[in-house]
Amino acid sequence: MKYIESKKGLFLLIILVVSAVAAASFAYYISDYYHMDSKATAALESTDVYNVTYTDNSIKFTPTQNRSDTGIIFYPGGKVQPEAYSVISSKLAVKGYTVIIVKMPFNLAFFGVNSADDVISKHPEINLWVIMGHSLGGVFASEYAVNHQDKIKGAVYLAAYPSKNASNATFKALSIRGSLDNLTTAQDISNNKNKFPANTVFITIPGGNHYNNGNYGPQTGDNNSTITREEQQNETVSYIIEFLKCL
Repeated sequence: MKYIESKKGLFLLIILVVSAVAAASFAYYISDYYHMDSKATAALESTDVYNVTYTDNSIKFTPTQNRSDTGIIFYPGGKVQPEAYSVISSKLAVKGYTVIIVKMPFNLAFFGVNSADDVISKHPEINLWVIMGHSLGGVFASEYAVNHQDKIKGAVYLAAYPSKNASNATFKALSIRGSLDNLTTAQDISNNKNKFPANTVFITIPGGNHYNNGNYGPQTGDNNSTITREEQQNETVSYIIEFLKCL
C-alpha cells in the first residue's frame, strides 16, 4: 500500500512540475512581444481630423469630418502590440473611415476570434463593416467573416491567408502582401489561394515586407524592405481605399 501511495505521490509531483514549467513557458511566451515605435505613439494622439479613444478592449480612430458609414475592425498580428497599427489606422481615419483596433487576449487573435461581436454591437451608427487583419490576425479575421457573413461585407488580408475555406463566402476580399515578405511568402498565398473568397483581388507591393504593415520590428525571419515603411503603408492604404469604394 505504501508503495502504491508513493507512486501516486510521485505521479502528482511530476504533473505539478510539468504544469508549472508549461505555465512559466506560456507566461514568458506571451510577455515577449513586438512593441510599437515612436511614430505609432505619435499617431495615438487625437488631431483636428480624427479622435482616438481607448477602451479596455479596443483603440478607436474616429474621423471628425467627411465620416463614412463604413467601419473597419482590425485584428492585429500575433504577439504584436495593438498600438503598433495606429499609423496605418490613422491614415484610413484621415480618409473618413472609422477604424477600431481590437486588443487581443495575450496579443494573440486565436483567443479573441469573436471580438468583432462586441465592436459591432457597440457601434450601431456603422452601416457596413469590413474586417481586416495582419498575419495571424488575418487568419482569424477571415474565420470571423466566414462565420458572420450577415454582418461582414468585406475582408482585407494583410500578409495573411485563410486557414479555413472561405471560397464560397459572399463578402468581397482584398489580399495585400509585400514582395519581400518572408513570413507570408508568395508560395504561402499560392498554396492557399483556393481558400480565399472567389472574388479576392490579390495585390503585391514591390519591395515591401511583413512587419512594415505595422510600426514595430524588425521581425525575426522577415526580410528587409527596399521601400520605406511609410511608402509601403501609403500604397497599402491606397489599395484599401479603392477596395472600400467598391463595396
